[in-house]
Amino acid sequence: MFLRQALRYRWSQALVLAGISLLIGTCAVFGPWFARAVQQTVVTETLHGQRLSAAWQLETRPVRNLSDEPPKPEQLQPLIPADLAPLFTKPVLGIHSDVSWTGTEDPIVSRLLWRDGVCDQVVIVAGRCPAAANEVLASTVDQSTWGIEPGQTIRGIGEGAAQPGVLKVVGQYRPKDGTADYWFGRPPTGRSHPPTDKSPGETDLLLTARPTFAGDLWSQHTTLDTRPLPGVVRLDDLDRLESATTASQGKAIELGADNTSALPGVIDQIRHERAQAATIIPLVMVQVALFGLVVLALALAVVVDQRRPELAVARLRGSTARRTSKTLTVELGLPVLIGTLLGAPLGFALLLIVRSTWLRHGAPIELPWSVPVALVAVAVVALGVVVLQVRGVVRLQIATLLRRVAPSRRRAIGVIDLCIIVFAVAGLLSAVGGSNRGPLPVLAPALLALAAGLTFAHLLLPLAGLISRRALRRGRLSLALGTLQISRRPAVTRIVAAVAVAASLVAFAGQAASVGEHNRESRAGYETGAEGVLKVEASYVARFMHGINEVDRDRRWLTPVLITRPPSPDALQTVMIEPDSFRTIAYRGDQLTDLDGFRDLSAPSVEPIEFSTRQLTVTASTGPIEKVAPEVPAGATPPVEQPPAKSIRLTAYVVDLRTGARNVVTFPPLPLGKPPTVLRAPLDCRDGCRLLRLGVSRELGDQGGLRGDVHIEKLSADDQPALKLGRPEDWRPMQEPGSNQDRIAAKPGAGLTLAVTSFGAEQVLQYATAPAVVPALIAPDYRWDPSATTPAFDGTPIALTKLDRLGGPINRFPLHSAVIDLETGRRIGGTVDEASTQFELWLNAEGVAKADSIIAKLRAEGLSAQLIDQRTDRIASYGRSASALALQLTPVVGIAGWALAIVVLLLTVVTSWRSRAQDYASLRITGVPAATTGRAARWEQTGPVALAVLLGSMCGVVGAQIALPLIPLFADAGGPIPLELEVNWPVAVLLWAVSTAVLAAVTLLLGTGVNRRAGFARIREELT
Repeated sequence: MFLRQALRYRWSQALVLAGISLLIGTCAVFGPWFARAVQQTVVTETLHGQRLSAAWQLETRPVRNLSDEPPKPEQLQPLIPADLAPLFTKPVLGIHSDVSWTGTEDPIVSRLLWRDGVCDQVVIVAGRCPAAANEVLASTVDQSTWGIEPGQTIRGIGEGAAQPGVLKVVGQYRPKDGTADYWFGRPPTGRSHPPTDKSPGETDLLLTARPTFAGDLWSQHTTLDTRPLPGVVRLDDLDRLESATTASQGKAIELGADNTSALPGVIDQIRHERAQAATIIPLVMVQVALFGLVVLALALAVVVDQRRPELAVARLRGSTARRTSKTLTVELGLPVLIGTLLGAPLGFALLLIVRSTWLRHGAPIELPWSVPVALVAVAVVALGVVVLQVRGVVRLQIATLLRRVAPSRRRAIGVIDLCIIVFAVAGLLSAVGGSNRGPLPVLAPALLALAAGLTFAHLLLPLAGLISRRALRRGRLSLALGTLQISRRPAVTRIVAAVAVAASLVAFAGQAASVGEHNRESRAGYETGAEGVLKVEASYVARFMHGINEVDRDRRWLTPVLITRPPSPDALQTVMIEPDSFRTIAYRGDQLTDLDGFRDLSAPSVEPIEFSTRQLTVTASTGPIEKVAPEVPAGATPPVEQPPAKSIRLTAYVVDLRTGARNVVTFPPLPLGKPPTVLRAPLDCRDGCRLLRLGVSRELGDQGGLRGDVHIEKLSADDQPALKLGRPEDWRPMQEPGSNQDRIAAKPGAGLTLAVTSFGAEQVLQYATAPAVVPALIAPDYRWDPSATTPAFDGTPIALTKLDRLGGPINRFPLHSAVIDLETGRRIGGTVDEASTQFELWLNAEGVAKADSIIAKLRAEGLSAQLIDQRTDRIASYGRSASALALQLTPVVGIAGWALAIVVLLLTVVTSWRSRAQDYASLRITGVPAATTGRAARWEQTGPVALAVLLGSMCGVVGAQIALPLIPLFADAGGPIPLELEVNWPVAVLLWAVSTAVLAAVTLLLGTGVNRRAGFARIREELT
């Protein structure tokens, strides 16, 4: 009976308590539910985004003995366990053989391929699909490259085959989609190219029928391709998939096959992201639930405080404190329990919305065990809060209960509040000074705001009384009355803690969301290098540069980047850039180094020595030659005395302008002490060469020590009677001084004079068009050694000097990289080692938009290009990670914070407006104007709320700096690209202003409403 009457007459209070509990229950169940859904989504997204890495690609090797029957593709199918077959796509069977053409002028190779259902994946442009043995389809590209037409025959021999065979072209094709999953990363086109001096010509895939491989004419590689099905594979299947992959790799060896699947690595990545989701999401939602519990405690305190007179009357009528406490506990606990339990269906409804929007139906609908556990736990905690709040008030003396404002000692802090402050401070200190593990660091914003808010709320009581007295002395009646009400009503100040925590959660949510998004965009930019990257197939640097100059000479859309990799993974790789265009095109290219760094990196401005010729002619002589003996360290055995030197040999290092090859020209021996002698050496430089170095060597067996000058009076080519050899200071020795006793240096004199000290080793001077020791920016992960080198185009080592001006991570290649000027690399030269050299074009946003046009123009210049990477794709990929999906909850946290703060303000007014209106009505009787009481009513709440918002916003920003390093923003912790966790001040200021405006507007409206109800009727209510 009493419960029905209580709910009937106090339904608004019950509704507010149920609403707060509903939010708490929703957060409690939604956290683990959403975490599980995100984990399932990560499985789906990862298997979809890394289809090739996760795929099983089984391939057998050709049999060694031609009399043995090669394995059939169907023999590979049992490697897929029967219980896991529903988790994989339908296997695509295939057979292929590499065929070398015979009877052609140029060497040509082709891959002959049968694949299950291949004709359904191509468009037959001419002819028909192969049906009989040795019938093939050729691509339309091969028609233009090789002139292959339907009806033509191709003679070729398979790898390891004893005799050639004949293939008949019965049609032409183009793929419907060369990137479709059917091809498993091996598109049928894109291979066709004419032969070069480094590699034979090649055609696109020649598609055939299975009967072609019925005999032993063509050696066979049998294949089976399949992959796990995204959306079908779930978390519980990962362990079985990993075990099956490992087992299949062992069984495949028995069949002479290999399984190149990287599925175990993909599964490890999924597990790592799963752990992130299981950590981040519950902790983010726990902050809202914790705040909800604080709000519930404050709301219950206000409700119970309003019921003090009723509790006193019940006690005076003979009810015991225990019975009264039980009655009130049941009355307040019932809406709290109902609201908490109703959080389960609301959380499920929210999950369905999130599943269809954020998660894109990537997770199944399931009930993890953690959801009911979390619901029961939060219900118990909420009921415990009800019991504590009721018990603390019911046990007060009856005289105390009868007072409108409970008496309290000046500056006294309640036991519960003190415990909360101590807990929050202890947790915060643990987060700051601890091991940075566990939940406390992530809860730092809420803990900091809770401790600061409660402390400020209790300090506000005496401070408000002091301000009231000073304002009264200065005649500011409105301020004096408003602050007096604050000092007289401790329950009003409880809203300060709630508002501070709410503002802290809003500030933290803004920082987490904005900083996370900023880091995803930043890392995507550094990992891509620019907005987009084209991979270009090229054999010569000169041809590559000519092609891109024809496309974009002014570098409005692109910048070239060449990468040469060393044989050892621990050595430096070379990243060659154009400093000027790199600064404007690459992502944050201007931050790679400062202006001085780019200037030091750039190639020297010395004009190169270029010529065209079939031979080089040098006119040279020597001055007086002095016989010298090598210096012998003290105590060492003197070397055997050598006979006097007979001659020297001049050498010239030249770089072919077309191929980039570095050639050495050795002139005939130059006799010592003779008049100027003309020496000639053949050199095929019809397409142009660049003089790089000049050196002095000796003939074999001539090791007698000599010291003297070598005068090069003239160096001539077919197109230039006398090459300009520059100044003496433009020639730098390649060898570090003091490394041995051989010396060479250029000195003033007629023509070019070389001061030489020789004991038989070659001495070389390099022209200043390319520095002898190349300046480079070195990746920070590399342990620098002054003797470190990096490979040129042909792999020969380039001596380096480190520029200590690296301003940030090296784009795209942040590990073990040396950045040098591309022009410097071109001048040093070297035949391109295609296996270790990669040609790339980095594009800005405008270049990405013109990518198709750029690729077409490069094709017209004989260069094949492909868009292999885009920054937007990486941002989207990071946006689907477990961390990004979890951080999408942060705006929800902020909105929930605002909502709870407004609920607290409304609850405060609902439970206290009558007594406050009576106070203001009494003041009007004494002659205080209504305008004055109105301003006092607004001061009473607006002032503390505005201060609490400022305090909470600062706590949120500070707490975010503690919590964000503990929130994994990416699947791989650490890495060469540092996190940028600086405070986003525009977002912080904006959210502070919005929070202040929203909550201050609510308090102004509520204060105005209370003042409007302060009529004389309120006095009569109190008297009656």
